[in-house]
Amino acid sequence: MFRAATAYVLLFAAVGAYSPFLQQYYQSLGIPLPEIGLLAAFTSAVVVGTAPAWGAIHDHIPASRLLIPLAAVIATAGAAGLAMAGATPMIVLAAAVWAIGMAGMSPMMDVRVLSMVGADRTRYGWIRACGSASFIVFAPVVGLLVDRGGMHAMFWIMVPALALAGAAAIALPPRPDSVRAPSLRRAPGTVLRHRPIAIFLVGSLAAWTAISAQTSFFSIYLRSLGAPSSVVGWTWAIAAMLEVPTMFLFPWLARRFGVERLIVAGAVITFARQVANAVFTVPALLLACSLAEGAGYALVLIGGITFVSLRAPKGTAATAQAILSGVTANLAAILGSGVGGQLAGWLTIRGLYVVSACLGAAAVALIAIAVLPLARDGVALPARAGAGASPPAPAPAPAVLVPVAPAADAPAEAKDRGA
Repeated sequence: MFRAATAYVLLFAAVGAYSPFLQQYYQSLGIPLPEIGLLAAFTSAVVVGTAPAWGAIHDHIPASRLLIPLAAVIATAGAAGLAMAGATPMIVLAAAVWAIGMAGMSPMMDVRVLSMVGADRTRYGWIRACGSASFIVFAPVVGLLVDRGGMHAMFWIMVPALALAGAAAIALPPRPDSVRAPSLRRAPGTVLRHRPIAIFLVGSLAAWTAISAQTSFFSIYLRSLGAPSSVVGWTWAIAAMLEVPTMFLFPWLARRFGVERLIVAGAVITFARQVANAVFTVPALLLACSLAEGAGYALVLIGGITFVSLRAPKGTAATAQAILSGVTANLAAILGSGVGGQLAGWLTIRGLYVVSACLGAAAVALIAIAVLPLARDGVALPARAGAGASPPAPAPAPAVLVPVAPAADAPAEAKDRGA
């Protein structure tokens, strides 16, 4: 577990470097808000197209230790390109290269960890919490560096952290998969034809679109209210503080209340946070309200990963999680950042927040419709498999808000901590 935790700490050090500051970096280059939104949407579109391919390749060669380092090399090269390109057309190419690497790095690392924890996949939250702790530490540190050294200081942490995360991932054990996977061409369709997952993806898409619309412009919004970069970094760090205990408690909470109910609870919390962003205009109040965001994000993220893990068709562990990451975190980022950028230019960022809060309310209803009927089935963890679900050992890969202030992961990373 120490090896996995180390890889997550390094990966989320990079996420803590770019999630709060990437949009500010674009703005510092003189790129206007609508174009920032389009660039973020383009980055996410690249992830949507490449994440399922990474997942399908990993499902076919689960024992390979080289795929994650390869993705890390690509992501590192793209990040270095972002630092050097400036406001030229080359920044689009650099963003695309970075997105391709991040699209593979996060889901493949996650599927390895889910495989390590075995039948009780809710324990994934314990290791993922190490990543959130790293984010909490590095986001304000990078904020201080940016205040002193300018926006390019974010790359002092981001570039080496990505490279080291890829190196650390070599030590992760290979997946012990024994189930024959569908063909590379058919694997995504196999996942999407699985009714419980397909319905969940629709509701999750709405939820992550609302999250992306808010997080993509949150740093710029805080700066417009007079907050310095150090406060911006602390706001993102505080938003992640409840992630760590929530992720550590997730296995117990899942047994007590059920994974499905936790997902709905997380969606309600993130919706409440979105309303606060639309209502308050004092940075100190937004800083205080951001504390609850971490719990909601953790429940939606870990709950979604676990739900898909338990329901994924046989042989599609990494493919299913890559689709969850690529479609919900990054397709949502295309809509949230791309359309959101246009709305922000038209309605102002606060007006965009009002619209996204309405979408967040709809997302709560959609997710409840998708998952609560399964909660009433009363199937227990961790033995729950469902028709066509993956066997306990081979586990999947999660959604990280990757490239777009995630943002990740993620991502998406993906809160949208990840691009």
